[in-house]
Amino acid sequence: LRTLQKTSLPHLPTSLATMSKTVVVASGYFCPLHYGHVSYLQKAKDAGTHLIVIVNNDQQTEAKMRQQPGVVSMPARDRVRLVRSLACVDAAIEAVDEDDSVADTIRMLHPDMFANGGATVATVKEAQVCHELGIQMLDGLGIEMLLLKPFTQHYEWGKKRGESAVALLAGEAECRKGVGALDMNEMNLAATPYAELWMGDHPAGPSKVRTPGGQMAGCLISTLKRSPSMLGEKLAQGGQLPFLMKVLSIEKALSIQAHPDRELAAKLHKERPDVYKDANHKPEIAIALTDFEALCGFRYISEIAAFAEAIPELRDAMGQAALDALKEATGHSEGLQEAALRNAYCSMMRRPESEV
Repeated sequence: LRTLQKTSLPHLPTSLATMSKTVVVASGYFCPLHYGHVSYLQKAKDAGTHLIVIVNNDQQTEAKMRQQPGVVSMPARDRVRLVRSLACVDAAIEAVDEDDSVADTIRMLHPDMFANGGATVATVKEAQVCHELGIQMLDGLGIEMLLLKPFTQHYEWGKKRGESAVALLAGEAECRKGVGALDMNEMNLAATPYAELWMGDHPAGPSKVRTPGGQMAGCLISTLKRSPSMLGEKLAQGGQLPFLMKVLSIEKALSIQAHPDRELAAKLHKERPDVYKDANHKPEIAIALTDFEALCGFRYISEIAAFAEAIPELRDAMGQAALDALKEATGHSEGLQEAALRNAYCSMMRRPESEV
């Protein structure tokens, strides 16, 4: 090994060898050091307990300058000092390698993880060393915008695959043809309703994360837990998104849902976690992406009573007592009308299945 290895190693914290740890190694030229590098290194540190940064040496930098004349030159010792000054960095050393990789330095350090930033991926030699030593490789750190594959829900009320905007946005609208004809799986998918597209970290359907190279890198939940700093200071501690973005493709009426406020949501989640999956309230903002009709609120109770009088099935479902209360409340105070409407609604929703 070159002399620079021996002069750099004393800067490693002694605690690295004595305590339970997950050591992450990152690398780069850092010519010059900029915010993208800092973001990458912060996320690399989030992935473990200790971060060691390999800084490409002067010989490697000179070779890169010959290939890319625009690269700014700075002595390796100064780049090491700059990187070492970052709060997220536990140690920084100069690479011992003589080619364009840091494989020999990785072998020397033998970390738990090797992290690459942005669109950079491990070289063949680096990947071989990581595979040989059982070192986990992380790609795409430091990217400000993650590439996500959405999760799709196939509720019965959704539109069929060929007609659904959800299938189109998810990249699943077209059938993949085999030799001669569609296979049975594709035929089943063609008849499958595509109701909702989810983009987020909901535990029932988290999005998948893609690396810049197109490989799947796990789900968004594990990504945010590994690198919570990408959420910003206010959300980093919780490591979760405060919202779930959905796209709905609706063929027929949806089931009625109750959206509690924050206090009631926490209470219901504690009492019935099998039904209320999380403690979050459910305020919603809806935007129509295509022509769309929706009901908002209730009709005037005078209109509801008139319909119930004219439609026997509606009157039977509501009950005569609830209908009479609606008629009596017409024209009276808002409080009486709300009470009558609530009574009529509850009477309908709690009607025995056999009567419905």
